[in-house]
Amino acid sequence: MEETIAKPGLFSRIAGLVNRQDDFEDDLDAPTSAPLRVHSAHRYSITVRRQVVSFQDAVAAADGLKRGEQQVLNLSMATSDLREKIKDFMCGVNYAAEGTWEELGENVFLLAPASAFVEVAPATPRSH
Repeated sequence: MEETIAKPGLFSRIAGLVNRQDDFEDDLDAPTSAPLRVHSAHRYSITVRRQVVSFQDAVAAADGLKRGEQQVLNLSMATSDLREKIKDFMCGVNYAAEGTWEELGENVFLLAPASAFVEVAPATPRSH
């Protein structure tokens, strides 16, 4: 005698995964040895560098960006030559990290890692 076994379709298999109440109820009866741990949300790091006056400050900012930390750089205290050198260096680091670069003000820059969502709102018109 030949027996035919019906193979479940895709939707039947997905429904079987979603509706697994028997396994869940069995787990409730099982003794647990590990306590329930609740993890807090991941903290996001932002480093504000108010006075970048040396190339070592830029290297520290680049290292922070590579670690996934957002950087706010104020280059207004640096000499114009150093400011251009730092901007060129940080542009390269930011490009390699596929991050976001925004100028917040004169010689003040925001560098955010690729994992950060940066929304730049349009300027609000001033009323006189």
